[in-house]
Order: sequence, then C-alpha cells, then structure tokens
Amino acid sequence: MASFAVFVLQLLAVGAPPTLVSDAQRAMADEIEHARIAFALASLYEGTGVGPGPLPVGRPRVAADLDAVVAAVIAEACVAETLAGLELREVAAQAEDPALARLLARIAADEQRHAELGWRFVQWALSEAGADRGRAEACFAAALASAEAAAEDMSSRPGEPALRSHGVVDAPLRAALWRRALDGLVRPAAARLCAA
Repeated sequence: MASFAVFVLQLLAVGAPPTLVSDAQRAMADEIEHARIAFALASLYEGTGVGPGPLPVGRPRVAADLDAVVAAVIAEACVAETLAGLELREVAAQAEDPALARLLARIAADEQRHAELGWRFVQWALSEAGADRGRAEACFAAALASAEAAAEDMSSRPGEPALRSHGVVDAPLRAALWRRALDGLVRPAAARLCAA
C-alpha cells in the first residue's frame, strides 16, 4: 500500500494522465483489502488474532525524475507484480478450500491489474513523455537478471508441496513459475515495449 501511495505522488509529479493516477489510487485500495484478507487468513490459521503493527516509513522519497520512476516501476510492477499475479493464480488453482481459492483468484486478478498499470505507465513514459528508452532497456535487463538469479537460488531449496493446497507457493514452484513467466511473458513484452 505504501508503495502505491508514493507511486500516486510520482505520477502527479511527472504529469501522468489522470487515468493512470486513478488506477494507482484503486490499486492502493486493493492492497489495503489484500492486507485485511491476509491478516484474516493468518488469524484463522494461527487460531488467534493477527494484525498489522506500525510501519516505519521514515520520510518517503518521491522521485520526480521520469527515468527514475520508470526504473522503479519496471522492477516493482512490470516484473515483480507480474510474477506475483501468476504465483497467486497458480496457488488459487491448487487451493483445496473453495473459499480460499476464490480469495486467491480475486487477489491474483488485482495483482494482474496492478502489473498492467505498470506496463501502461512505462508505455506512456516511453511513447509520450520522453523517457530514456536505453535506460528503460537497461532497467528491464537488470530486473530480469535479478529475478533469474533469485529463481536459480529458489530452485535449489527444498519444496513443501503440502502447503500449496493452503495457498502457499514453495520455493521450487516459485522458481518454475518465474522462469516460465520471465521467458514466455516478461522478456518478450519488455522487448516489444522498448522497441515500439
């Protein structure tokens, strides 16, 4: 939620279209609901109330430099949110409890929409706002390399397949999903976006 609050300010600072700003505000509200759901599920599994505590944010840094915002969005939305949405879609399909499956599918759809918001912002920044295309390509390369390194590390960890039916993505499943998504979705989309 805090990252979307900063993103809304960044969008305003770089003169983004109102549709991107309103979609970012909606995403922030989605994240509040996701946290509420996650704490409710944790409370159910724990058998006692689990809730949020203070979030030490300090002084949030709001980048007003278009290329800096693009770099952050590439890493956090185009790559990370895309991968998160796919993970959630996978565990929603594996969840044994129908109510849990519905909740996870709903959150997966939200995360996909958040990722699409990031891609739309980068497209706008490159095509209409004059963002540095070469820098965006470098940011995509770095984010992809980081995700690939993380997938490599996760693939060597032991799995816990029994947890998948409870909505948990274990390390080997995450590694496989990430590799498939990076090669089949993120890398080609990034190449098309930067070449357009």
